[in-house]
Amino acid sequence: MKKISTLFLMFFSGVVAFGQSSLVNGNFEGWFWAPHATHPQQGFWEPQGPFFRTLNILDTIPTPPGLTVYRTDSVHAGNYAVRCETQEIAVMQVIIPGVVGTLQIDWVGMKAVLGNSFTWNTKPTRFQGYYMSFPKVNDSSAAIILLSKWNTATHKRDTIAYTRLVFKGVVSTYTQFDAPINYLNTTTMPDSITVLLLSCAGYNAKYMLGSVGQVGSKAYFDDVTLTDIAGYEYLMMPEISVKLSPVPVSDLLTVTVSSELKEGMIEIYTTQAQTLCVLPLKGLRNTVPTSSLKSGVYYYKILDGHSVINSGSFIVSR
Repeated sequence: MKKISTLFLMFFSGVVAFGQSSLVNGNFEGWFWAPHATHPQQGFWEPQGPFFRTLNILDTIPTPPGLTVYRTDSVHAGNYAVRCETQEIAVMQVIIPGVVGTLQIDWVGMKAVLGNSFTWNTKPTRFQGYYMSFPKVNDSSAAIILLSKWNTATHKRDTIAYTRLVFKGVVSTYTQFDAPINYLNTTTMPDSITVLLLSCAGYNAKYMLGSVGQVGSKAYFDDVTLTDIAGYEYLMMPEISVKLSPVPVSDLLTVTVSSELKEGMIEIYTTQAQTLCVLPLKGLRNTVPTSSLKSGVYYYKILDGHSVINSGSFIVSR
């Protein structure tokens, strides 16, 4: 009876409590091949999921800077990590930083639009991860976290918290960074989070073409986390309906969606927010193997490209 009541409350509150939690794909285990007709190799590797994104699409323009973010097997743990490398659009003499994070390109303004929705119901206290750094000519790499909230009176974003870490010199083995998140406002809950992992600390977020750095500077990142975030927010009005069967499931979960997805995928998590798998979804009906999962509650998100369009939970029982 206690277990049923707990699940009932979790479902109707719309929030699932997590403890110390990794960012989605913060271990950089999930990657997908992004096909693109104008890319020399007809595509490139991109981090899986909605949180971490790159500027690799710039390598498809007529004067390409080259890829700036790569999947790598030089890891702190697991199978993959991320390598960022500073490049240059030679014809314009413009530096393009190797950056992975919560950003998208504004082609008109030639700038990166930063930030994802902050979906936790507690505020993080520490910014952590592992890095290696190989700067050129006194360059440096960096890791940044920014929390903000839209001010309806001023029509601007107020900075709630900000931490910027700069890594100087060559660091040839994975080294942990672990820093407190510095709050300028301790009473307001943020509504946006920005995380940037950079091969050059001279990144210009307002005007991408104004970045400063040395071509060839490299930085590796793995197992990037936040401490003390809790509350994975459910989508209370999802864009599509999802049916899971059987419930509970033993070895094979059938996922049926109400409409076809262009770039569909499902992400499955533990109750501690550890990413277990990221799998593509094709058509209206897919099967997901669950034989390796222990009995218990698991959470999922359905995505189409970078957009989360449904989420929920399911039970494995044997």
